[in-house]
Amino acid sequence: MKNLIKTTLLATTFAAIQGCAPSSYKITAPVTSTNQYQVDNVTTHNLNFSDKRDTSTTPFNHGVLKADLILDNQPLAPVEFLQKNVLLELQARGLPASVLDTSDTEIRINKLNMRNHRTNTYTPFITFTMLSADIITPENTQRVAVYVKRGKVPVWSFDEIIEPTLNQPMDVLVKELSAKINRALYKQQLSNADVQTLISKIKANLDKDITYLDVYQLGFSNNPTAIDYLVELTKHDGEYIRLAAISSLGNMQSVAHFQLLKDLYENSKTWSDRAMALKAIGDLNTDQSRSFLAEAQAGLNKKNSKETLWTTELINLYL
Repeated sequence: MKNLIKTTLLATTFAAIQGCAPSSYKITAPVTSTNQYQVDNVTTHNLNFSDKRDTSTTPFNHGVLKADLILDNQPLAPVEFLQKNVLLELQARGLPASVLDTSDTEIRINKLNMRNHRTNTYTPFITFTMLSADIITPENTQRVAVYVKRGKVPVWSFDEIIEPTLNQPMDVLVKELSAKINRALYKQQLSNADVQTLISKIKANLDKDITYLDVYQLGFSNNPTAIDYLVELTKHDGEYIRLAAISSLGNMQSVAHFQLLKDLYENSKTWSDRAMALKAIGDLNTDQSRSFLAEAQAGLNKKNSKETLWTTELINLYL
């Protein structure tokens, strides 16, 4: 009898979490950035995107709610999507890039997926969009990663979650990988004037949900004049503005702010802030940052919770 009651409660809870969730979502491709880097004497790079994912057990979109992602009336092909849109983004930034299967500049995709989570019908539908890749040239191999957390409570229908939790994270995924390819291969940046224009836009729209995407753009600028304002935004009340700012300190590889990121990881009250601080530390790509991630990972092995699983998953993108 007890087992029957337990099974019934689990089934009821799962049904409540599912709500009216559909079996698939139609997503849209990212819109390319409008601000170009200051391009000066750069070499054209032919990129070879290679798919090294283990897709035997985990589909691209997985978690509490199972649903396919549909783009242009076809099931999403994640690596092909990434290759096409990263190339468009690099070109929109003014960078000479093309795709060539025989190139010795390889973008090796090790992991690329989207985990979703929801506790019940009254809590947000959350996605964690993640990438682990190696940028491989004849000179060296550089590990890069992307991790985007986004949530939305569907009020009237699950269609409300498509833009904030599916389209926007995929947009950030493309733009962040593009920015990291720029940093590794081209080393170009936005002009000081463009950075200041972007900062002014952010300041004028800090009360709008969509502004967090502009904060990410500031982090993709590769211009150190953006760092002071990003540090200021790590204290902002808006969760996604704050997370974008923390992430951006890593994207800018602001090694001088390692202690700030360490303090955020150790002292922040929310898991999201702690996780994004770890992500930014991983992006610093130093011996100190890698040691810190390894120590954090060792500490997590003694715990057992969904947040431990998520944090371990994030750290493994880098190690």
